[in-house]
Parts: sequence; C-alpha cells; structure tokens
Amino acid sequence: MWLRLKLAFRNTFRNRRRTALNILMIAGGVCTMLLFEGFAHRMVFGLRETTIKTQTGHLQIAKKSFWNKSAKRPKDNLLPEYKAWIQSIRKTPHVAYAAGRIAFYCLVSHGEKSLSAQGVSFDPQAEKSRSRAFRFIKGVGLNPKNKFQVGVGVGLATKLKLHPGNRVTLLGQTYDGVVNALDMEVSGIFQTAITEFDDNSFIIPLDAAQSLLDTRGVEQIVVGLDSTSSTSYVRRDLEQRLNTAANGVEVKPWFWLATLYNQVANFFNVQNKAFKLIILTLVLLSILNTIGMSIAERTSEIGTVRAMGETSESLVLQFLLEGLILGVVGALVGALFGVIIAYIVNWMHIPIILPGANSFYWIKIDLLVEAIKQSTLLAVAASAIAALIPAIRASRLNIVDALKR
Repeated sequence: MWLRLKLAFRNTFRNRRRTALNILMIAGGVCTMLLFEGFAHRMVFGLRETTIKTQTGHLQIAKKSFWNKSAKRPKDNLLPEYKAWIQSIRKTPHVAYAAGRIAFYCLVSHGEKSLSAQGVSFDPQAEKSRSRAFRFIKGVGLNPKNKFQVGVGVGLATKLKLHPGNRVTLLGQTYDGVVNALDMEVSGIFQTAITEFDDNSFIIPLDAAQSLLDTRGVEQIVVGLDSTSSTSYVRRDLEQRLNTAANGVEVKPWFWLATLYNQVANFFNVQNKAFKLIILTLVLLSILNTIGMSIAERTSEIGTVRAMGETSESLVLQFLLEGLILGVVGALVGALFGVIIAYIVNWMHIPIILPGANSFYWIKIDLLVEAIKQSTLLAVAASAIAALIPAIRASRLNIVDALKR
C-alpha cells in the first residue's frame, strides 16, 4: 500500500502546473466556503442576540388570549398580579431579570405637529441590557428615577424636529376607552440597527405607560437569562412554577417570536447549501478534467500495467488515491488560507451597512471548527468522486487498444 501511495504522489505531481491549478481551485473553494459560512454565522448570531436584547427577551409570558388575539377587549389581556409572578420568576435558576412590558400606539405632539407612533415601555432598572441596546446619538437614556422621560427614535425625532430637553405630549386611550395625555421630556435621541423602528417608535418607562393607559397590569412578562442555551430548560421550569395550564398563560421562547431572525436564518441556511453545491460542482469538474487528461496521456502506460497483471480494481484504486491526494492537499491549503484571511478581516474592522439599517456593522468572520471539518471533508469527497468516474472508465479500456496508443 505504501508503494501504491508513493506512486500516486509521483503521478499527481507529474504535471506540476496542472496540479497546482487544481489545488488552488480546491483551496479556493474550501476557503470561500469557510469565509462565507463564518460571515453568515456571525450575522445570524448577532441578529439573534440583538433581537433577544432589544425585542423578545429569552422568554415571554402572557395570557393565551394575548397570543392568539382572541380577547374581546385589550384589557382582558392584562396580567394584574404580575409583580408577584416576577418575584417568583427571579428565583428560578439562570434567570437574569424579569420585568413587565406594554406596547401601545398614541399621538406624539410637539408644537403644531403630531404623529402616530408606537410606544415601547419597559422597566429601565430591571432591563438594563435592553436599555444599553438603544444607542443614544444625542442626549442620554432613560433614567430609572424619572418616569416622565421618553427616548425617541432618530427618524421620528427628525419628523417632529425634536431635541433632548424638548417637551412632548403623548395622547392615548386608556384600556377603558378614556382619552388621556402625559406631558413628557425627551431624554435623548436613539438609533438602532432597524430604520423602520427608529422612524416610528419611542421608548418610555413602564410606570409612565401604565399612567397613560390607566392600568396597574402589564401585557407581558419578559424574562432574560444568563445564557441563550438555557432557554428550553427555564421554560419548562417556569411552566411548572407558574402553573400555566391553570392560570391560562403561556410561556413562549424567543425563537417562536423572532420572525425576522427566523427569516434571515432560513435564508442564510438555504444560501449556504446552494453556495456549497456550486463550489463542489466546480471542484468536481476541475478534478474530472485533470484526471481525465491524465488518463488520456497515460493510456499506453495503463495498457502496459494491465498487461503485466494489474487488475481493474487496483487501477481504480490508483486513480482514486491520486484524486484523494489532490483533495486533501487542496482542502488543507484552503483551510489554512481561510483561517488567515478571517483573522485579517476581523483585525481590519471593515464597516458595512445592511439593507434596512441606518448604522454601520463591522464585518466579522467566525472560525467554526465544524465548518472547517465539513468543508474539508466535502472537498475531499468531491475530489474522490471526481477521480472515481474517469478511473472506472480507464479500468475498462481494452488492453490491446491501450497499448497501440
């Protein structure tokens, strides 16, 4: 076997230029797959953590009527005893915080101009991670000690010509249908990664939202964990702790609520598979061409070894080893270049603006051990399959005809 492997190395590198081009082709394919998958993984991971911090939390607890929108009145969706539940939830292992939320729409007025906007309320003291997720480009974030402050999205602030320190009036409707208003101070102007949210939203302390809507309840209890991997475990624990079946509530994990995240993750998953298929097809065609040309040039040699007693199976094995050598060398070179390029890109901090965003995102490429293994194995397997096809054809050559060439 050692002699056959040595012969395969010699035959593989007989034509150095052709072999080098094929190794570069395989290496380029492996390197590209690694970089693309690492970039996609970082994008999806970043979107996941941003979604959890700014929108969904790890878990959300609400009445079933809230989730399926079956309540006759919005007031029926409220959790009046939410504070006692929060105290119980905070004692659960892996829970970092638990807080109530209410989302609503109202008119925001400044001077003679009024616009309808979405109010996003939360407890800035309990949800510190969410408070930090809003990047304030002017002014400061919400002060937990001052409930009569709002943070305004940059797009909404531009439309209303707002600046930190300005006074705005929030005009809304209570859960009993009574018109109510609050006079608030703009603490700052924030900017997130999503332009649509910045154009139509403001953030407000939960206490102020409850005053505006005239309620002591909340629509949801949002739970943040110390690790995303603990989501399923904590969810089962909370369902037992809160006796959700008897209380008519349901605990939903973040991945059931993050519509945008799921769409992006599915898109990248399909795109990665299509991209790998294209790369592997190019590798297959490249190796097919190389092994095919090698067989055409060595036809008389094949006839000679067959005449000397070489079996067709051993001949197939010989060409298969040559294809494997090309695949292994190319995959290793590609993996090495992929790691080097990833480190360089991460060090350079290259900015990019994604569609629908209004702020820079720094390109980062994750080096995934599983991606390196998968890409190298796929490249080696493609090389072996590509070598196998012409090898079988070569093993079926007529010995006499091969010797004449």
